Amino acid sequence: MSDFQQALAAHRPDLLRHCYRMLGSFADAEDVAQDVLLSAWKARDSYSGTVPLVHWLLRISTNACLNELARRRRRGLPQTAREAATTVDQIELLEAADWLTPAPDSRLFAPPAQAIESRESVALAFLALLQQVPPRQRAVLLLKDVIGWSAEEIATALDMTLGSVNSALHRARATVATGPRAPAADPPPDVLREYIRSWEARDLTSLVALLRHDVVFAMPPFATWFRGATTVASFLRSAHLDRFWSRELRITSTRACGQLALAFHVRADDGYRPHSIQLVQFVEQQVTEAIQFIGADYLRGFDVPEDLTVAGADSPRPGGGAERAASPPRPGSA
Repeated sequence: MSDFQQALAAHRPDLLRHCYRMLGSFADAEDVAQDVLLSAWKARDSYSGTVPLVHWLLRISTNACLNELARRRRRGLPQTAREAATTVDQIELLEAADWLTPAPDSRLFAPPAQAIESRESVALAFLALLQQVPPRQRAVLLLKDVIGWSAEEIATALDMTLGSVNSALHRARATVATGPRAPAADPPPDVLREYIRSWEARDLTSLVALLRHDVVFAMPPFATWFRGATTVASFLRSAHLDRFWSRELRITSTRACGQLALAFHVRADDGYRPHSIQLVQFVEQQVTEAIQFIGADYLRGFDVPEDLTVAGADSPRPGGGAERAASPPRPGSA
């Protein structure tokens, strides 16, 4: 591998983070980042070296993302797209396209020592706010406030006037200032173990006790979501989950969007297959938000086994198998 190829490969996480923030989809970000690296290799003779290589690559990737966004609808989360369901009778198991998708920390920050920005820059809450910002304003905000470019550099990269850059930045900042950016800190290990055990054992009393009174529970790709421990408890106890609770499931912990994530596997004839991934946040040892991305495709890029049986999942484990857990039903399984 040539020195230039090695330099391109070293900046892949930087490009992937930037594309992910711009697009809100990890799969789309991977595709665009790969196309940018390929285009950069083909155009290597045009790189003058007057600016850092990563600057040149970010300029290409930003414009590639803007072209991609011109063909796409705005992404979001169920809780930013509609009102919460107040009863389990309101559940609509209708799949909706264009949700935000989780991204593995191991791909966005690999190796961690080379991460330019903090993990809050890929937090789901921040991404949801970004998607409310028009694409060009979004690009200006990210290049200025996250990556640290000057207004003059942004104007050159995006073919904008200095005045239009400053105006776009002002409007974008006003939008993202309306909500939180950073994920909450991880819970103590014993609290997390109890949360996982409660799911695994279908101990709904213990599980509900771990939910904060104003907890948010969402299930992309489904549009229905719930707010409040009482409503979430009703859903967990409803007939919608009867078949699901009868299954044997297991869980492995990972990291996504700068926070704790739990990868769920469901028992199949030949082992435990990927089912979903839950991004969960705790505040004062209670769950304040759980977003369950249902579907194996949401685990793209995560360092979790494809088949837990192959990884020794049938072997005895400490804690009575407390690494297992359940999750909401897959489409058509309720």
